[in-house]
Amino acid sequence: MAASPDFDTSAAHPARVYDYWLGGTDNFPADRELGDAMIRAIPSLPTMARANRSFMERVTRHLVEEGVTQFLDIGSGIPTSPNLHEIAQGIDPSVRVVYVDNDPLVAEQARAMLADVPGVGYVHGDLTEPESILADPLLAGTLDLSRPVALMVVGLLMYFPAELAPERWVATLLDALPAGSTLAISHPTADFDPEAVAVANAAANAAGIPLVSRTRDEFAALFGAATLLDPGAVPLAAWRPDTPPADPREVYYYAGLARKE
Repeated sequence: MAASPDFDTSAAHPARVYDYWLGGTDNFPADRELGDAMIRAIPSLPTMARANRSFMERVTRHLVEEGVTQFLDIGSGIPTSPNLHEIAQGIDPSVRVVYVDNDPLVAEQARAMLADVPGVGYVHGDLTEPESILADPLLAGTLDLSRPVALMVVGLLMYFPAELAPERWVATLLDALPAGSTLAISHPTADFDPEAVAVANAAANAAGIPLVSRTRDEFAALFGAATLLDPGAVPLAAWRPDTPPADPREVYYYAGLARKE
């Protein structure tokens, strides 16, 4: 794809590396170089990226079927069909969605794609500044914050080491939502193959992308005071799968869904 003057293509970017693993075209040589370096450490990374995307699809379907009609998707990434709003509105056309991301490429594509989609908006914001996200008039103009909202933080917190305490930013967002709101998180782990994950993380860090894995207990702590729902904090492939996996530990992620009481 052609580069926009608004962003730097000489350095790898998480959203574009992820797009590369998903087989997309919105990536550049630096993104592919890092993506390949990480694949050399973990050959199944593209499969894991698709599995993480599948979790987003499953949890979205589950929530809409449970009656949830509002979503706030943080770190939404480069639009990849089916997108969250397509899945949700395919079940219930009244569903409203706000996407949030800080990548100019994501903003460029999301705004173009969503221009004529009713009930869906895009906020250019950053998880590290949750108050700015909450103050954006598009958020209040799209979602009714007096009613439950599904807060989606899928494959994002891995870019923030423990010393930054990213759970506090998630808590700020969830605190602004009413009781009955939910929080979905997925996150890579080294629990299943420590050596390979360490090599992949080192490649990302060398390219200027902080990347961390978390243990199951560290992952569960990201939900804060929210109550984990069945089946709990589990290997991602084991979270309400359409087909039970032969070995859920083949995907080096945890996933979970919690409710604010």
